[in-house]
Order: sequence, then C-alpha cells, then structure tokens
Amino acid sequence: MHLSFLHRPIHLLAALSLLMLLTACQVSAPQAMLEDYTARMSNVLTTDIKLNLGEAALAIPAFPAKRDRVVATQELREGLWDVLDFRQCDMLSLISERNSSLGKVMLPSQKMRYELRFIVALQACRKILVDIEEPDDTQLAFQERLDAIYQTKSDNLPREIWNGIYGADEISQHFKIGTPPLALDTDSGNPPRYALQQLSGLATLSRTDSITLPAWLEQVEAPYETLHHSEFGASLLSSLVMMTQTLDRTAQAIETRLQAKPFCFPGHKPPRATTLYNVFQKFYAGKVQPYMAVIQRQGSPWFALHDELIQQLPATDSMNDYRQQVLGMNVDGSLWDQWVKARQRHTQAWQDILGQCNMMPGSQTRTD
Repeated sequence: MHLSFLHRPIHLLAALSLLMLLTACQVSAPQAMLEDYTARMSNVLTTDIKLNLGEAALAIPAFPAKRDRVVATQELREGLWDVLDFRQCDMLSLISERNSSLGKVMLPSQKMRYELRFIVALQACRKILVDIEEPDDTQLAFQERLDAIYQTKSDNLPREIWNGIYGADEISQHFKIGTPPLALDTDSGNPPRYALQQLSGLATLSRTDSITLPAWLEQVEAPYETLHHSEFGASLLSSLVMMTQTLDRTAQAIETRLQAKPFCFPGHKPPRATTLYNVFQKFYAGKVQPYMAVIQRQGSPWFALHDELIQQLPATDSMNDYRQQVLGMNVDGSLWDQWVKARQRHTQAWQDILGQCNMMPGSQTRTD
C-alpha cells in the first residue's frame, strides 16, 4: 500500500509526459489537409508524392539577430550644442528628455519617436529665426549652428526609423522558425498588418522636408503591443513553405505521370478519370484553393510592406540578404518567388491533365 502510494507521482508524471508528447506531435489542420490532398493525388496518379512539410517549415532562413539588424546612428558632434540658445525655441524640456537617465536608455521605438519630435521642433525653431527681420551676430551664429544640427538630424532620421522598426524585439517574433501555420480560415493578419502600416508610414516622413507627426505617435507603443501579441508573420512563413512544397511536388507528380504515358487517350476516358476529377473538385478546389487564397490575401500586403521598407530605409547587409532569401517579392529564388512559381506550375499541371481528359471546368464532356 505504501509503495503503491509512492509510485503514484511517477505514474502521473509519465502520463503527463505522454500527453505533452502526443500534443507536440499533433499535425496542424492545414498540414493534415495538404497531406491528405497529396495522398489522394498519389493514389490516382499511381505516382509517389513525398512531403516533408514539417522539415520545410524548419528550413526557413533564420531572421538576423538584433545585433545584425541595428544600424549605427550619427550623434551630434561635441561643441555643436549651446543648450541655452534653444530657450528662444522652447526646446529645453525636449533636450532634457534625452539627457535624463531614462533618455539614455530609450527603447528603439521611444528613440525613434524622440528623434521625430526633435526634428519637428528644429523645423519650427528655424522658422522662428528666419522670421527675425534684423538678426544680430549671436542670432546669426545660432542659426548657423541650428542648420548644422538640423542637417545632422535629418540625415540620421532614416537610421532612427529603421532601428525603431527592425531593432524592436516585437518584430522578430514574426519571423520565428517552427511556428504552426495559419489556420485554414483566418483573418489574423489584419491587426499586425495595420500596425506595420502605421510604422511604415514613418519611413515616408524621413524623406520629406516638412514633417507633420501622426496623432498616433503619442501612443507609439500601441502598434508594438499589437505586434507583440501576434505571431502572424511566423505562421504565414510556415504556411507559405508548406503550400509551396505541396504545389511543387504535386505538379511534378502530374508532369511525371503525363511524360510516362497519357492519362487519357483520345476517345477513351478510364474510370480513374472520374476519381481524378473528384479529387480536383472536392479536395483541390474545395480545400486547397481556399487556403491558397488565405495565404495570398494575407501574405501579399505583409511581404510588400517589408520588401518596401527594407529598400527605402538604410538596412543592414544581413537584412538585405534576408530580403533576397525571403521577403523580396520580385527577387528570383526568394520564398515569395518560389510560392508564385509553384502556384503557376501547379495550375498548369492541372490544366494539362484535365485538358487531356477533356474535363476542364466548363467543358461539356467532363466526367460527373
């Protein structure tokens, strides 16, 4: 009795471990759907289709580490400042923010916001000085220093905005490897995409001479909070590579089958043609295509935003390499490019085999 009582925790621990193992090994609904589709195609084509969807999701290029994403920023040269001169522009409190203990350890997002506010204040200060009708030598000297400060800050602003976006920890979790794919029917990309759109709008500000700060910048952490509570980007990458492999290998199986011998002969439609058409209608058109639409609808604007940002702002070499491998929408061999080509290849393969059997959707003689 006593020994049995002692063994209970061990048995309980073993049961919990088994439960965790079974949970970890569960295949996601999208992966199961894709594997079911290829299994049916393999059967009807009598051609083996091997998928390694889990491995494909783990083989996505790694997102650069933070130290390889952050760019060096240019600080003001010593001797350029004479803080008291900025009293006439009401900038002393803003300057003190940066010089405080908290100001010296600002998060990338807060530093970005500060630099935007500072350059807007500099613009207003320059206007004040320009409007002075008969400036004295002191004011002229200050105006000269102010112009130099403004030029330094203006040149530096794209770097600060880059660090504010891609130097933030919140963005990196959208590129984690091994995240489960998007759900079969999801609109989870809308909030993080809107958050990224807000941040990307700041890149445009860095190229204008007269900056008007967006109202949401007062709550600059809001888009980061949205990004923090989502793994949309990482799930999208998993979905993308899983679907790309499925489409490519299914297309290859169809091509191989047609190269070996015709699936249908003129005037003769074998019984398996009915099975083929049922797979097309029920599993490809009915299940795979809707998921393809989810990936395209959710993924295209997300990839486009990153692709444009990396090209607009002063990205690091590591991030430019990552764009070439993953995010580039018009880059040969990128993940997005592979997805587009796999989709086209798969569509053409279906057109070839259905056309050979005179079963293209809309044809009068297709098999019911």
